[in-house]
Amino acid sequence: MSFVSDLVGTGSRIPLTLLAGPADAVPLTSVTAVEALARLQRAPEGALVVVTGRSAARAAGYELDIAVRTAAERGVPALVLIGCGSLPITAARLADRARLAVLSAEEDCDVAEVVLYLGQVIRGDAADSLARAQAALRIVREAGEPTGSAEGDRVAVLLERVGAVLGRTLVTTDGTVGPAGAEPIWVAGRRQGGVTGPPDDAVRLVLPAVAAAIGRLRQHALERATAPGQTRSDILTELIVSERAQAGALADRARLLGLAVDDLHTVIWMTPDRPPGPDPAELAERRRLFDTLTLRTHQAQLPSGESWNLARLAADIVLVGTARAEIRPPRALRLIEAVRAAVVEEHPGTVLRFGIGTPQRGVEGLRQSATEARAAAAIAVRSGELVHAFDAAGINRVLAQIAASPLSRRVVDDLLRPLDALGPGRSAEAIATLGAYLDARGSLKAAASRLALHPNAVNYRIRKIVERLGADLSDPDTAFALHLACRVRLRD
Repeated sequence: MSFVSDLVGTGSRIPLTLLAGPADAVPLTSVTAVEALARLQRAPEGALVVVTGRSAARAAGYELDIAVRTAAERGVPALVLIGCGSLPITAARLADRARLAVLSAEEDCDVAEVVLYLGQVIRGDAADSLARAQAALRIVREAGEPTGSAEGDRVAVLLERVGAVLGRTLVTTDGTVGPAGAEPIWVAGRRQGGVTGPPDDAVRLVLPAVAAAIGRLRQHALERATAPGQTRSDILTELIVSERAQAGALADRARLLGLAVDDLHTVIWMTPDRPPGPDPAELAERRRLFDTLTLRTHQAQLPSGESWNLARLAADIVLVGTARAEIRPPRALRLIEAVRAAVVEEHPGTVLRFGIGTPQRGVEGLRQSATEARAAAAIAVRSGELVHAFDAAGINRVLAQIAASPLSRRVVDDLLRPLDALGPGRSAEAIATLGAYLDARGSLKAAASRLALHPNAVNYRIRKIVERLGADLSDPDTAFALHLACRVRLRD
């Protein structure tokens, strides 16, 4: 169903100007032509009438008054006059009162083309829809890749230009689920709103191409915006896992990339509840999870002076918060809630366990907080906790440092190798027994209580363990070394 507003839109193929009357009063159902103003008495009721002669351009004011009154009496919804630049005030008021739209076409126009075009629009002619759609698709193809302009500006220009040739207004919508009829916009494999327009055959034809073009514009903008973050991610990974001797050079590179490595760092370590298997689909899902969190972190509204960057280590994801002032635990917990919400929305079935390190300054502080966060995440996985925060005081920091040092881990493995030779099950039982015994300072009763065993059973196990290790637990240095080794291993 067409109205006068459809004829005077910016997408109209024939330039028409509304001189008087409403644009959306009565739907247009047909078009007819008369040679002169005097022939309006023969115009069929309900038809848009085109006065094909040039008499309107030279008509006196009273003649136009009569023409408007006659058209209104005949029930004509709209009147097109060739070459009539304006209406007398009296004729314009008559048209407004009668709710008759009076339009003007340029005097040198092709009258036959005007009548044909109006007929196509009113009938919803397929040829007109295809012509508008083809013109819109040419604009979409010309959009190309964004260079220079901001993504939002280029999208607005694209919608404006396409809407102009369609004669319809196209708008974008937000959210992962758009309104009915909206064509989804996909960016980096995720739906980011959609684009929609009024019911129209040409609009329906071009919406998929417009949505795809907007998706490309947003994708390129996202890649430009996140490219520095991807480079920072690589540097962070190296800073966390590299040997201490390499940290200085890596820190210089990080500073060049805008990472405030000399500020305070708080690390959140994220470990999947279930490590991925060799299935390529699972590995691809881990990559997609990292991309999701990268995008959400990039889009997050952060307090002034605070930044968060991600790094990936095997199946784990590391989130590093950096600020001049300490990032408090409640802030870290809010960020974890945002991460969980993103995972639930886009990766249902994925469960992450979180470990939070203590705020530490500088490059060494970053590595320390990462070590603590990793240890806390391991505890969360073992205990089934969602989040475990590292204890800033006590033996935990010492154990975390030992666990993070390759040399210290080799020492631990050497001390416990005789027990490891028993096999995974028996070895774990022996280390747990020895650890509980040393925690209890050699008290069989206290160790038995911790292990839920009879003291005689603990005594039997300890004798076998000591015999296998060839160790003298009465020696303070030996007992201390084995105690630390058990504590480190039991944290794994």
